[in-house]
Amino acid sequence: MPALYIVLQQKIAGVDSTIDNHALSKLSHQLETFAMEAGVKPLMSFFSVSPEEAAALLGDHEAAVQDVQIPEEKWFEAEEGLKTVEALLRSLADPPSAENNALAAELSEFKELLEVARSHNVRWHLAIDY
Repeated sequence: MPALYIVLQQKIAGVDSTIDNHALSKLSHQLETFAMEAGVKPLMSFFSVSPEEAAALLGDHEAAVQDVQIPEEKWFEAEEGLKTVEALLRSLADPPSAENNALAAELSEFKELLEVARSHNVRWHLAIDY
């Protein structure tokens, strides 16, 4: 099962940005619905990869994708992500369930990391680990 994780544009001393979060990827469709209902950007709208990562993913299919323009890596302000994460946490508060609790735990870890990124003025994006 793939995992969603936060990539910081630069390292922050003493901060471990690795978060084990398989519930977020497993239930991403539910999170997208919650984001739309809350009027915030869906979490996956913060997804980006470096051109090198994109090229590596496409490497096996090089002949088929010769004309594909690989977009530049995008970075987002931590505040933007916090708006989404906080809205999603509010959406998960009621009704409590095991699924919602797992999502809330992982989103809380995202929130903590984004708060640290904000305090250090470090931008971020979402990535997927397969």
